[in-house]
Amino acid sequence: MEISNIRGIQGKTTCPRCKELGKQHWKDKCLSINLSKQVFHCHKCGFKGYFGELEERKTNQTSISPFEKGSELKAEHIEFFNRRKISLPVIQRNLIKAYNGYIIFRYNEGSALVNQKFRSISEKKFFQSKNCKATVFKYDDIKDQKNIIVCEGELDALSWEEAGFKFATSVNQGAPNVNDKHIDAKLECIKNCFDIFEQAETIYLSMDQDPNGLRLQKELIKMFTPEKCKIINYNGCKDANELLIKGGVKALQSAFQNAYDVKVEGIFRCSDVLDEVMHHYKNSQPRGTTTYFKNIDECWTWRLGELNLWTGYNNEGKSQMLKQLLLLKSLGDNWKHAVFSPEETPHSEWFTDLIESLVGKSADSFHKDTDNYMNEEQLKMAARIIEKSIFNVFPANDHSLDKLLNLFSYLVRKHNIQTITIDPYNQIHHKMGRNGREDLYISQFMAKLKKFAVDHNVAVNLIAHQVTPQVQKGVNYPPPNLYSIKGGGTFADKADNVLAIWRPNRNTIPTDTLVKFMSQKIKKQKLTGIPGSTDLYFERKTNRYNNNDGSPFEEILKNPEQKSITNF
Repeated sequence: MEISNIRGIQGKTTCPRCKELGKQHWKDKCLSINLSKQVFHCHKCGFKGYFGELEERKTNQTSISPFEKGSELKAEHIEFFNRRKISLPVIQRNLIKAYNGYIIFRYNEGSALVNQKFRSISEKKFFQSKNCKATVFKYDDIKDQKNIIVCEGELDALSWEEAGFKFATSVNQGAPNVNDKHIDAKLECIKNCFDIFEQAETIYLSMDQDPNGLRLQKELIKMFTPEKCKIINYNGCKDANELLIKGGVKALQSAFQNAYDVKVEGIFRCSDVLDEVMHHYKNSQPRGTTTYFKNIDECWTWRLGELNLWTGYNNEGKSQMLKQLLLLKSLGDNWKHAVFSPEETPHSEWFTDLIESLVGKSADSFHKDTDNYMNEEQLKMAARIIEKSIFNVFPANDHSLDKLLNLFSYLVRKHNIQTITIDPYNQIHHKMGRNGREDLYISQFMAKLKKFAVDHNVAVNLIAHQVTPQVQKGVNYPPPNLYSIKGGGTFADKADNVLAIWRPNRNTIPTDTLVKFMSQKIKKQKLTGIPGSTDLYFERKTNRYNNNDGSPFEEILKNPEQKSITNF
């Protein structure tokens, strides 16, 4: 270790331990040296200690030759093991000795003693022999074994042996701290014995159930591969020794028999979701909730976690229909919504449209001398309701999907939003490569929306226009088709539900207010609805869609509780 080139009180140099271990970075100056405190520490391999006069004092205090024979255990040492339910035959088989107020765990490889670890019997204090090989405890017991139990400490390994499992071992330095960035030194004993673990068929991980133990468990799974590992559950105990103390050898034997496979990300079994299945068995699966149009409910209902694709020809009422459905859910179920609708600007006109639908009268002074002009109290009350329930999302410059989803996520977390709406698709700032395929881009776009719906448990609405057919005089447009959406059929393929708004007589009878609501695809029909169509009528005077039974707004406002809220 070169300390002559250190200038000042503190500096860095290369680490001799990193070089000895053959680390690729051994030429890096990763060893910090403090000349004043006479200490050194490598931030990559964990090598640390003292030098100079301080090294001599520390050596005399704690560093013992690996060939220190130790003495026979005294009564206080035996009592230490008795409290932990470790029997004398197990102690003797593992050649455990005493050294003053310490017990000595011997680390043998065959007939060679390669390390010794000292543990105080009065406090949780450890140290190891100086400059010894990093190896695992009970090395000979796991060599050539098909099953190996890996523990965090020697007492846990001895506990497993007490229960009849001799093929239990332990790391020599315990678990790394959960926040440690460099853990090579903690895992060096495993790496030095890696071939033993490589030939084993199953490795049982018996770590402490605390953050540090779980960190070690995670690192070992990474080294050994998930499919080779099983996790041992202590049924509420901290570690194997505590389970032995509280439950005896049968509890450990049961824990071994019930060890479970490591869950591989992306693979699920029934047991992973059995609690949820049982909940649905007893309480029913979450079904779609009403739109407040009884005839629409037969074709489609609102269901959180689903992606709804709305389509239809230009200027046939898709946005207006969706806004009214959002308002009805706010009034009837206290739902909240976030809407990106850049085509409907200025924002004051967009909110005015909502207010008019909610009140059922005009907010334009052009109608102030008619009975269709709302009073100021009605306008302010409607504005207060909309203020609490509907948020207009309009970033100043960036209209990319990622930016919108960030804003939507913020609103979900802060205001408990139930739906998000993008109206329409072609107003997004799309980031498709020059030579990119549109169908693949749309597939990824829709997958992002679906993931957002599931992750945030919201209903997502996307409006996408139909390809406009050639206009023929005296001939109406054909019904919208889920595979005639601008951009292709990938939209419909990736959506949970495809919903269309169609004015069937628009070209032949422009004044006809008949509107067809159509559900052309319903993914989960037993929970959301059955594909079909139903008739609605748009009333310009009230700015509302009605069915043959009238306006759902009127039905909701008959409820005394709702009527007192709106004061209409």
